[in-house]
Amino acid sequence: MLSGASIVRRQLVRNLRSVTEQQQPCGVDLTLLRVHAWTSPATIDFDNTRRQAANTTEIFFEDNKVKLGQGAYRVDFNETVQMPRDCMGSLFTRSTLWRSGVIVHAGVVDAGYEGALGAVIEVKNSAGVYLLRGAKLAQMVVHPLEEAVEGYRGIYQSSADSAGLDGKGIADETVQ
Repeated sequence: MLSGASIVRRQLVRNLRSVTEQQQPCGVDLTLLRVHAWTSPATIDFDNTRRQAANTTEIFFEDNKVKLGQGAYRVDFNETVQMPRDCMGSLFTRSTLWRSGVIVHAGVVDAGYEGALGAVIEVKNSAGVYLLRGAKLAQMVVHPLEEAVEGYRGIYQSSADSAGLDGKGIADETVQ
Protein backbone atom coordinates (compact mmCIF):
# COMPACT_ATOMS: atom_id res chain seq x y z
CA MET A 1 0.00 0.00 0.00
CA LEU A 2 1.25 3.52 -0.73
CA SER A 3 1.70 5.97 2.12
CA GLY A 4 -0.38 9.15 2.25
CA ALA A 5 2.78 11.13 1.53
CA SER A 6 3.44 9.05 -1.60
CA ILE A 7 -0.16 9.53 -2.82
CA VAL A 8 0.19 13.30 -2.40
CA ARG A 9 3.70 13.45 -3.90
CA ARG A 10 2.58 11.47 -6.96
CA GLN A 11 -0.57 13.64 -7.24
CA LEU A 12 -2.84 10.61 -7.43
CA VAL A 13 -5.49 12.51 -5.46
CA ARG A 14 -5.96 16.10 -6.64
CA ASN A 15 -7.80 19.26 -5.57
CA LEU A 16 -6.89 18.79 -1.93
CA ARG A 17 -8.15 21.62 0.25
CA SER A 18 -5.23 21.22 2.68
CA VAL A 19 -2.42 18.68 2.29
CA THR A 20 -1.55 19.10 5.97
CA GLU A 21 -5.11 18.29 7.08
CA GLN A 22 -5.90 15.58 4.52
CA GLN A 23 -2.69 13.57 4.21
CA GLN A 24 -2.82 10.59 6.57
CA PRO A 25 -0.21 7.90 7.27
CA CYS A 26 -1.97 5.30 5.07
CA GLY A 27 -4.04 7.44 2.70
CA VAL A 28 -5.69 10.76 1.94
CA ASP A 29 -8.95 12.10 3.39
CA LEU A 30 -11.75 12.98 0.95
CA THR A 31 -14.07 15.91 1.65
CA LEU A 32 -17.75 16.60 1.00
CA LEU A 33 -18.68 18.65 -2.04
CA ARG A 34 -22.42 17.92 -2.42
CA VAL A 35 -25.19 15.51 -1.45
CA HIS A 36 -27.93 13.96 -3.62
CA ALA A 37 -31.05 11.95 -2.78
CA TRP A 38 -32.42 9.41 -5.24
CA THR A 39 -35.83 10.10 -6.76
CA SER A 40 -36.32 7.17 -9.15
CA PRO A 41 -35.22 3.58 -9.64
CA ALA A 42 -32.19 2.70 -11.73
CA THR A 43 -31.87 -0.04 -14.34
CA ILE A 44 -28.82 -2.28 -14.06
CA ASP A 45 -28.02 -5.04 -16.55
CA PHE A 46 -25.11 -7.26 -17.54
CA ASP A 47 -23.67 -5.50 -20.59
CA ASN A 48 -24.85 -1.90 -19.92
CA THR A 49 -27.06 -1.82 -23.03
CA ARG A 50 -30.10 -1.02 -20.91
CA ARG A 51 -28.33 0.74 -18.05
CA GLN A 52 -30.11 3.84 -16.78
CA ALA A 53 -28.91 5.82 -13.78
CA ALA A 54 -31.42 6.77 -11.12
CA ASN A 55 -32.61 10.37 -11.01
CA THR A 56 -31.34 12.45 -8.11
CA THR A 57 -32.16 15.65 -6.33
CA GLU A 58 -29.36 17.77 -4.92
CA ILE A 59 -29.79 18.61 -1.25
CA PHE A 60 -28.42 22.09 -0.72
CA PHE A 61 -26.44 23.35 2.26
CA GLU A 62 -27.98 25.93 4.58
CA ASP A 63 -25.41 27.97 6.51
CA ASN A 64 -22.74 25.58 5.16
CA LYS A 65 -24.36 22.47 6.67
CA VAL A 66 -26.93 19.88 5.72
CA LYS A 67 -28.94 17.61 8.04
CA LEU A 68 -29.53 14.11 6.75
CA GLY A 69 -32.05 11.72 8.26
CA GLN A 70 -31.76 7.96 8.23
CA GLY A 71 -31.30 6.64 4.72
CA ALA A 72 -28.82 6.46 1.87
CA TYR A 73 -27.45 9.38 -0.14
CA ARG A 74 -24.99 9.86 -3.00
CA VAL A 75 -22.12 12.20 -2.17
CA ASP A 76 -19.57 13.85 -4.42
CA PHE A 77 -16.11 14.63 -3.10
CA ASN A 78 -14.12 17.80 -3.75
CA GLU A 79 -11.10 15.72 -4.72
CA THR A 80 -10.47 14.01 -8.04
CA VAL A 81 -8.09 11.20 -8.91
CA GLN A 82 -5.61 10.27 -11.58
CA MET A 83 -4.91 6.62 -10.91
CA PRO A 84 -1.90 5.20 -12.77
CA ARG A 85 -2.26 1.91 -14.62
CA ASP A 86 -0.18 0.12 -11.97
CA CYS A 87 -2.31 1.09 -8.94
CA MET A 88 -5.89 0.80 -7.70
CA GLY A 89 -7.72 2.68 -4.97
CA SER A 90 -10.16 1.82 -2.18
CA LEU A 91 -12.30 4.16 -0.07
CA PHE A 92 -12.98 3.58 3.61
CA THR A 93 -15.29 5.26 6.12
CA ARG A 94 -13.47 7.62 8.48
CA SER A 95 -13.77 6.39 12.06
CA THR A 96 -15.52 9.59 13.21
CA LEU A 97 -18.41 8.73 10.89
CA TRP A 98 -18.99 5.11 11.91
CA ARG A 99 -18.75 6.19 15.55
CA SER A 100 -21.63 8.55 14.72
CA GLY A 101 -23.74 5.96 12.90
CA VAL A 102 -22.75 6.88 9.33
CA ILE A 103 -21.13 4.48 6.85
CA VAL A 104 -19.45 5.26 3.51
CA HIS A 105 -19.77 2.67 0.72
CA ALA A 106 -17.79 2.92 -2.52
CA GLY A 107 -16.41 0.73 -5.27
CA VAL A 108 -12.89 0.14 -6.48
CA VAL A 109 -11.07 3.04 -8.11
CA ASP A 110 -9.75 1.19 -11.14
CA ALA A 111 -6.24 1.47 -12.49
CA GLY A 112 -6.20 4.15 -15.19
CA TYR A 113 -9.33 5.96 -13.92
CA GLU A 114 -9.23 9.76 -13.97
CA GLY A 115 -11.98 12.03 -12.75
CA ALA A 116 -14.48 12.67 -10.01
CA LEU A 117 -15.05 10.52 -6.96
CA GLY A 118 -18.29 9.78 -5.20
CA ALA A 119 -19.77 7.31 -2.76
CA VAL A 120 -22.92 6.32 -0.95
CA ILE A 121 -23.28 7.40 2.65
CA GLU A 122 -25.73 5.51 4.78
CA VAL A 123 -27.06 7.27 7.86
CA LYS A 124 -27.96 4.62 10.45
CA ASN A 125 -28.20 7.03 13.38
CA SER A 126 -31.92 7.48 14.17
CA ALA A 127 -31.25 11.12 15.10
CA GLY A 128 -29.54 11.79 11.75
CA VAL A 129 -26.32 13.65 11.13
CA TYR A 130 -25.25 17.19 10.31
CA LEU A 131 -22.57 17.39 7.63
CA LEU A 132 -20.67 20.60 7.12
CA ARG A 133 -19.47 21.63 3.67
CA GLY A 134 -15.98 20.19 3.25
CA ALA A 135 -16.37 17.60 6.03
CA LYS A 136 -13.89 14.73 5.86
CA LEU A 137 -15.96 11.63 5.06
CA ALA A 138 -13.69 8.94 3.65
CA GLN A 139 -10.06 7.96 3.36
CA MET A 140 -8.65 6.78 0.07
CA VAL A 141 -5.88 4.22 0.12
CA VAL A 142 -3.89 3.17 -2.93
CA HIS A 143 -2.54 -0.31 -3.61
CA PRO A 144 0.19 -0.98 -6.19
CA LEU A 145 -0.49 -3.75 -8.69
CA GLU A 146 2.19 -6.27 -9.59
CA GLU A 147 2.11 -4.97 -13.17
CA ALA A 148 0.56 -2.20 -15.23
CA VAL A 149 -2.82 -3.10 -16.76
CA GLU A 150 -4.79 -1.76 -19.72
CA GLY A 151 -6.68 0.58 -17.43
CA TYR A 152 -10.25 1.80 -17.04
CA ARG A 153 -12.09 2.75 -20.25
CA GLY A 154 -15.72 3.05 -19.09
CA ILE A 155 -18.25 5.88 -19.36
CA TYR A 156 -17.23 7.48 -16.07
CA GLN A 157 -13.70 8.29 -17.32
CA SER A 158 -12.93 12.03 -16.99
CA SER A 159 -16.34 12.71 -15.42
CA ALA A 160 -16.89 15.98 -13.58
CA ASP A 161 -19.12 14.45 -10.89
CA SER A 162 -19.94 11.01 -9.56
CA ALA A 163 -23.01 10.64 -11.80
CA GLY A 164 -20.63 10.53 -14.75
CA LEU A 165 -21.83 10.58 -18.32
CA ASP A 166 -24.52 8.08 -17.34
CA GLY A 167 -26.17 10.74 -15.22
CA LYS A 168 -25.84 13.74 -17.56
CA GLY A 169 -29.03 15.77 -17.47
CA ILE A 170 -30.60 13.55 -14.83
CA ALA A 171 -30.00 15.64 -11.72
CA ASP A 172 -32.48 18.32 -12.73
CA GLU A 173 -34.57 18.51 -9.58
CA THR A 174 -33.47 20.59 -6.61
CA VAL A 175 -34.32 20.72 -2.92
CA GLN A 176 -33.59 23.90 -0.98
